[in-house]
Amino acid sequence: MAITLGTFGSGLDVESIVKALVDADIAPKTNSLDRRETGLKAELSAVGSLKSVLSDLDKSLADLGDGSAFDLLSIDTPAAVDILQTGSPSVGQYSIEVDSLAASQVLATQGFTSSSTVVGSGTLSISVGTPTYANGASSGNYTGFSAASGKTATITLDSSNNTVSGIRDAVNAAKIGITASLVVDGSQTRLLFTADDTGAATAISITSSDAELAQLTHGYSSGAFSSSLTEARTPADASFKLNGLSLTNASNNITGLVDGLDFTLKKTTTSAESILIAKDTAGIEAKVKGFVDSYNTYQTTLSSLMDYQDAAGALSGDSTARRVQSAIRAQTTGVVALAGNAFTALSDLGVTSDQNGQLSLKSSDFQAALSQNADDLKTFFAGTTTISGLSDNTDATGLADLLKTSIDTYINSSTGMLISRENRIDAAIDDIADDRLDVVARMQSLEERYTKQFTAMDTLVGQLQGTSDFLTNQMDAIKAAANR
Repeated sequence: MAITLGTFGSGLDVESIVKALVDADIAPKTNSLDRRETGLKAELSAVGSLKSVLSDLDKSLADLGDGSAFDLLSIDTPAAVDILQTGSPSVGQYSIEVDSLAASQVLATQGFTSSSTVVGSGTLSISVGTPTYANGASSGNYTGFSAASGKTATITLDSSNNTVSGIRDAVNAAKIGITASLVVDGSQTRLLFTADDTGAATAISITSSDAELAQLTHGYSSGAFSSSLTEARTPADASFKLNGLSLTNASNNITGLVDGLDFTLKKTTTSAESILIAKDTAGIEAKVKGFVDSYNTYQTTLSSLMDYQDAAGALSGDSTARRVQSAIRAQTTGVVALAGNAFTALSDLGVTSDQNGQLSLKSSDFQAALSQNADDLKTFFAGTTTISGLSDNTDATGLADLLKTSIDTYINSSTGMLISRENRIDAAIDDIADDRLDVVARMQSLEERYTKQFTAMDTLVGQLQGTSDFLTNQMDAIKAAANR
């Protein structure tokens, strides 16, 4: 029969006693580890929160630091064009008149019964290039053709690919800048050949010496032009006037038509239309306001983390947090030394600080400063422009770059103080996990030792109890015999 501790001998609940003794030994160590782990996790969370708001503040300074925020333009364009800012164009007014758009050539065959109709076998020569026309015209019969480099292919048609759909696939597989497709025309199917690119120099030439394929030709060969195809659209360059200057372009997408601006021609006009390029003062203000908002979020978060009365104040009295606070505050509220600059402090731009360290931007004052001297305002944030090689760069003397340099000290992915601190905290938490394993091992050892000791004691007490009962019985027997 199995024996349960504490069920014989002394009658003590040995299991409970062992548990109480082990808990008394282990509890202080476990509680200490719990407190350390809770504190480290709170510290890790606080450092992560500080790092996050510093990172957001750093991002809000990017466009201010490189000066691009101050190159924002308001571009008022007519419906005939789209304009994309790619650089730093001069503000001003332009006029544009679109006479014609660039077009790609489209050729269509006669109708076939279906896509599986056999057209014929033989060899097709296909090319993309520049045609010449009779009497200097820009369309019509070719009087010559110059294929572009790499834009020629020879296609052999046989029983494996000589159907309407087979010819489509063979032309597309050649990949020379022609897309073949099928269109349904009533009850018939037609092959459509479309140049992939626009422009007068992207015409299509299709020739063949095989009679079966004459119905697919459109080109100049052996001194003559022959065509069985319908030219649904003629290849053409875009034709337009910018500020009265007549210009052409092979594409409707024109890169750098004006320095720092890409144009996309969308439709023709009946007369010249205006394009107005001006400083986007609202957009520039929004960039500065973004910095102000990010700074206030950082300031609020840091104040909470450093407040010993705040439940989130895990960095109360922390030296790193104090250094961050001191460095960022000094640069934000201090003087930016730029020789000859009209602005030396954020307050000159309408950005002021209250008693709690929160910034606010007064729009009217900022717009007045921007109107008064936009170049100096840009320099205040971005520093002065220098030339390095063939590139224009800004130095690191502007407020944005000074702040970014300070922030980098703490959040740089390899050397940042907060990153290093996170790593140390993570290592300490890992050490606690190892310490817990040691506590578990000690607990198991104590349980085994105490259990053995109390089991032995309980057994001994049981034996003594048995001896005591025997002696008592003997004494009672002697007394009874003496009384008889």
